[in-house]
Amino acid sequence: MRAINTSIATFAAATLPLFACFTTAQYSPNCPLQGAVFPVPKNLKRDSGAIGTGLSVLQDELQKLINNPLAFDNASTSFQLNLFSKDENLFNFSYAATSLDNTSLPSRGLDENTIFRIGSVSKLLTVYALLAELGTNHLKDPVTKWVPELAEFSKNGANDAVSQVKWDEVTIEALASHSAGLDRDYSLSDFANLINETIAEQAALPPLAPEDIPTCGTTDFLLPSCSRADFLNEVKALHPVTSTFHTPVYSNMAFQILAYALEGITGKSFTDIFQSSIINRLGLSRTSLQPPNSTKEGIIPGDKISSWWSVDLADASPVGGIFSTGADMATLGQSILNSSILSPMTTRQWLRPIAHTADLHVAVGMPWEIHRLLQPVSSGSDHTRVVDLYTKNGMLGGYSTLFVLSPEHDFGFALLTASPTTAAESAARAVALNVIGDIVTSTMVSAFEQAARDEAAYNFGGIYASSNMSLEISVDNAHPGLKLSNWTMGDKDVLEQYTGVPNAQVDARLYPMDLESNGKISFRAVYEGVRNASQTSQPGVVFSQGCLPWGGVAALHYGKIAFDDFVFEVDDKGRATSIIPRITRQTLERTK
Repeated sequence: MRAINTSIATFAAATLPLFACFTTAQYSPNCPLQGAVFPVPKNLKRDSGAIGTGLSVLQDELQKLINNPLAFDNASTSFQLNLFSKDENLFNFSYAATSLDNTSLPSRGLDENTIFRIGSVSKLLTVYALLAELGTNHLKDPVTKWVPELAEFSKNGANDAVSQVKWDEVTIEALASHSAGLDRDYSLSDFANLINETIAEQAALPPLAPEDIPTCGTTDFLLPSCSRADFLNEVKALHPVTSTFHTPVYSNMAFQILAYALEGITGKSFTDIFQSSIINRLGLSRTSLQPPNSTKEGIIPGDKISSWWSVDLADASPVGGIFSTGADMATLGQSILNSSILSPMTTRQWLRPIAHTADLHVAVGMPWEIHRLLQPVSSGSDHTRVVDLYTKNGMLGGYSTLFVLSPEHDFGFALLTASPTTAAESAARAVALNVIGDIVTSTMVSAFEQAARDEAAYNFGGIYASSNMSLEISVDNAHPGLKLSNWTMGDKDVLEQYTGVPNAQVDARLYPMDLESNGKISFRAVYEGVRNASQTSQPGVVFSQGCLPWGGVAALHYGKIAFDDFVFEVDDKGRATSIIPRITRQTLERTK
């Protein structure tokens, strides 16, 4: 490489804010790009290392919880936890409540093959079936194109946005992401059939005309299931909650309409679509839309009626009626992480937010509930980075479920719980779901972070050199990413030449870009100013601080190659053999 002209440093210094983050970070002394800060760990040694330690801690914490009557109702609450990586099942833990008798469980007891109801996690499977069948091609279609009854309703109320849903604005994506502005339910929470005239009068409620009282749906088993015609006819009477894509509002009925749209697009029943696109392709032998013919493989807290085990939600099954097991849910999660049904691009498009909520730490996808976790960048560190967890929870009758994926770490877990449906026991189950979910998350996200850090240090750390250039890659505590340092060419400091900033004031970090093929892995550098770790964000301050490295990626080029473009060449075990700072047109071999 020719000697670097000083005009490059001058130009780089003048334009540095375009590609570097020299502002105060919100949570950390570094501003990494969103996503994994190290490659996903591949060598998951369950009997040693960070993952093994994490699983051991998890086992102990769960046992402590079960033995703590102040934190966990072990008499009424049962649960099954299955934790998995992209390629293997890592951990499963089952606990059967002491109140259960032999008729409430399979003869072998509670395990990963025991059938639960998964409630609204069914919505996730419904969207998965849609994407498996159609990809993303129809997400922008108005639902009126495929559910013609709604087109008629839209015409009738086109000029009354306050009283009539604008169905021609409701897209498939809006239905799948709680962005359609629809009511939560049609009849599930309607008290018209539960309140008599005397109670209504006392509550200052007027008497209802017969046409205002739901005649189908699921209201404490008082009503028959709605047919398609009945459901869509009743939907027209509901007022819009908000305009489309204005703010996410949770809607069950949106997913029943979504299933009808999917049937309209494909010309097949949702049952057939679900069976062929999900059940058959993944071999989910214990997952179904309808109640199993036998109770022998299920957990039934209480009786079949009060637990809702025997309730067939019919056309509402895509909303919350599905039955499954911990093992089947793990298989499903692995299929998403591996893109074994969807293309990798479709999976990436699915694992993204559609809308914010009023909570800074929660966003909404299709129909993901995306929790933004502030994760310590290393064990014991006060500095954090953002990790997005893609989750879905569900509750129906005596069952509550939590399904979680961490795409940055290629792992996830399914937590299925069951208890009787009294108010106290339902509340205890809800607490258990949240507490166990937090235990798993706090323990295993940290374990995978540490495993990724340890593996990155082994696979990439070292000194790389050519005949006239050398650099060092390292991993240090309290900071994310691979640190790039001591980059020299002869007696010149390359980083100083490129940035116009003395080496001691530049912190260069390499982050993986999810691009890997033919023994090569792509990284991008973020060049930052070294900051005082005590600097923190201030309330109300927006533009003079923050993390905006995404705005400067590939901002400066030399001969059609960006200054931040780096590639590692790796052997068949994933260990780096060389690094290519692409702008230099050189390959630097790993010397140690």
